[in-house]
Amino acid sequence: MLTYVIPVLAIVLLGAALRRMRRVPEGLFPAMEWFSFYVAFPALLFVGAARLKLSATDALDLSLAALLPTLLLTGIVLLALRFASRLPDPSRSSVVQGSVRPSSYFGLAVAALLFPPETTAMVMLALAICLPAVNVIAVVALAVWGSGDASARGIALALARNPIILSTLAGLLFNLSGLPLPVPLAATLDILADAALALGLLCVGGGLQFSRDHVRPLLLGATSALKLLALPLLAVLICRWLGASKPVTVAACFYAALPTASNAYIMARQMGGDAPLMASLVTWQTLFAAATVPLAMQLPAWLG
Repeated sequence: MLTYVIPVLAIVLLGAALRRMRRVPEGLFPAMEWFSFYVAFPALLFVGAARLKLSATDALDLSLAALLPTLLLTGIVLLALRFASRLPDPSRSSVVQGSVRPSSYFGLAVAALLFPPETTAMVMLALAICLPAVNVIAVVALAVWGSGDASARGIALALARNPIILSTLAGLLFNLSGLPLPVPLAATLDILADAALALGLLCVGGGLQFSRDHVRPLLLGATSALKLLALPLLAVLICRWLGASKPVTVAACFYAALPTASNAYIMARQMGGDAPLMASLVTWQTLFAAATVPLAMQLPAWLG
């Protein structure tokens, strides 16, 4: 698996190197982040969700195998945070995000290289199902502990404006309608989707921060262990409980093992979360993933 993780990590590190080059225009990465978040990535999610074709049994099993571990771990994190009385509120929101949000760019890039099309489609379905849920969790956490509007109306508006949620739901609704995707529209979206992965990985790299100033080893290690190890373990155990097929188990485990999303840093910065802590979580989880994703993918075999 390292053969497929390393090229993705190389593009991420290229983004980190470009961000630090003096000749690179100052506004390049903010522009790429905006285009990726509001245009290219939504196109990728819409067209992927619109084209999904899976059996009803596998779709149900995968939905449960992806959502239940996320919800269980969110509950565990919220319970643990009740005992962390000295932890500032903005940091709490970053711990929540860092524990459950997946890096879709990283996941789709590695899945496309590693898995057959059927399993890649299942990874896409796991993302399509869970992205709205994890974005709801993130927005609520930032509204309560950040500077967002914690009222029901404020949370609803934040969710309604989120392009990740909107594009995923739109693609799933289009899929359920049974209508064919017009060829010119599909071709246009495919071009944008192809750009999304490269731009997204470069933006992930551009957001990496290697400074030691904001590194809190205990908090970083605990949050990363929950995301990179505990969440895939929960996914495999739930797959065993469901009696899910091997492809569903592999897809659910892979989805759960992904490092946290670079968009989490952008949301933390925009909504009053602990952006420096979030940047550290994104940076180190992305680097840790080169070792933890192959390790996590052995869990289905180890647990028999």
